[in-house]
Amino acid sequence: MILAFAHPGLVVDDVERAREFYEQMFGFRVISDEGWSDNPIVDGAIGSEGSRSRGYMLAGHNCFLELFEFEAPEQKAPHPLQLGPHEQGIRHISFYVDDCRKEYQRCLSLGGLPLGQPAPRETGVNAVYMRDPCGNIIELCEIPRPDENPALLPGIKCLNEELC
Repeated sequence: MILAFAHPGLVVDDVERAREFYEQMFGFRVISDEGWSDNPIVDGAIGSEGSRSRGYMLAGHNCFLELFEFEAPEQKAPHPLQLGPHEQGIRHISFYVDDCRKEYQRCLSLGGLPLGQPAPRETGVNAVYMRDPCGNIIELCEIPRPDENPALLPGIKCLNEELC
């Protein structure tokens, strides 16, 4: 039985800077350390060899976010700053905000990097892509329609109710 979506995991080049950004920008808080070193059981579970990582599990408004900074093995893929929003794979994580234009400016002030620009409000486009300080793409968007309100997601409505 599927219980819920667990979390996205972001590999970053500076886990402390990323943690601080996600705490200040989105109100996440650390709930556990997620690092390891020379652990063959973890290597077997993630499909790696000789891995070493520092990391955190963060709790947010209605989700968890895992951050990792790998010290080993050596990274060979392009840095996220070299990948655009059109590349294959998970390209962004999205956050609902009450005002994407205001939060865009606040994100920039906290070390976020511009990618797109917020459209004028009268266009009806209330979302914008940008990057966190480590280059990962994030989307700031306003709830587009009442049926996309996260409070209506299966399981969320019932989390604090005894009978669902």
